[in-house]
Amino acid sequence: MIEKLLIGAGAMKAGTTWLYKQLETHPKIHFTPEKEIHYFSYNKGWGNKLDPKDRARKLNRVIKRQSKPRIVDWYRNYAQPETIDDQWYCSLFKGVPPDVYCADFSNQYSLIEEDSLRHIQKIAKEVKVIYTLRDPLERLWSHVKFQYKYIDQEDLVDSLTVKEFRKLISKPWFWKNVDYVSNYDRLVSAFGENNVKLFYLEDFIAFPQGSLWSLEKFLDIRHVEFKPETASNKVNRTKELVMPEQWERMARRRLKPYYEELYSRNLSHPSWRY
Repeated sequence: MIEKLLIGAGAMKAGTTWLYKQLETHPKIHFTPEKEIHYFSYNKGWGNKLDPKDRARKLNRVIKRQSKPRIVDWYRNYAQPETIDDQWYCSLFKGVPPDVYCADFSNQYSLIEEDSLRHIQKIAKEVKVIYTLRDPLERLWSHVKFQYKYIDQEDLVDSLTVKEFRKLISKPWFWKNVDYVSNYDRLVSAFGENNVKLFYLEDFIAFPQGSLWSLEKFLDIRHVEFKPETASNKVNRTKELVMPEQWERMARRRLKPYYEELYSRNLSHPSWRY
């Protein structure tokens, strides 16, 4: 069983990778060599990230790179079993001291059902959850650009027609990621309000050091000095493009009820442009 587990359940394109980059060297937080494990979402049939063949390919890549022996050993354990279970998951954090958080970051964790979230509590004595948010309009636009970057067609974004843009943002997974209130309520219902902390990408950008200090306080771990140049770095950059006005109007109409619910629940950020 894991003593202390830190779940990073940020909305997609809302700063979880940036947060991971800042915390990966913290002495009281341990990340596995594989940044996103996806165990709890894979168990519910979400994607093939932990398919045996996919894990074997990752192991082979690590061996070819002549990685450090401890990294190779970790990937051997990661890739070995055909069928994965809670015991396998816990073994990925073998040797982590009991006062150090085992960290597992995946934006899919904010989307899975409550029964899957409650399953996490069965294998960890203490669970803390970070849910990062971003202005819904900015997040949607970044998600659009990232989607095309992922398929190596980022240069096509600025030539999309209105019809193509409408079709893309009509995909259900766009709206699962922006349904912050429902996602937050599931996390709180599963783990308790005191164990779920909201963070905003806008604060990471404007006050990186203060945001990281606030996170340390939430986890009740000692403060470390973060390098200013690292805290200011952007990660997973997408092409710098301004959303066309017609697309923005279309997106705002779709986003209006989400903004209104966030404001009514006091879960919004003062910088959001709604």
